[in-house]
Amino acid sequence: MHHINPPESELRERIEYVMWGRKRAWDCLEDGLITEVELRQLLIDHIDYECAHASGHSWPEFDPDARQQFIELIDQLLFGRTAV
Repeated sequence: MHHINPPESELRERIEYVMWGRKRAWDCLEDGLITEVELRQLLIDHIDYECAHASGHSWPEFDPDARQQFIELIDQLLFGRTAV
């Protein structure tokens, strides 16, 4: 995403924190408190934070086509389809 990858353990911890840890995003999705799009964006924002911390660059500094491809990949990984 940023061409510089944070340590895998830190990225894994960030994803677990968002999805099942303190943020409990997956539970919020199942309870109807957030949409799939909101869950995806929350996860991307946290991944972006970790990558920006490692690279010194935030997401808006990168190619919008690459961002769209990343969004599509995250949707497939989370939902098996485009988020709604």
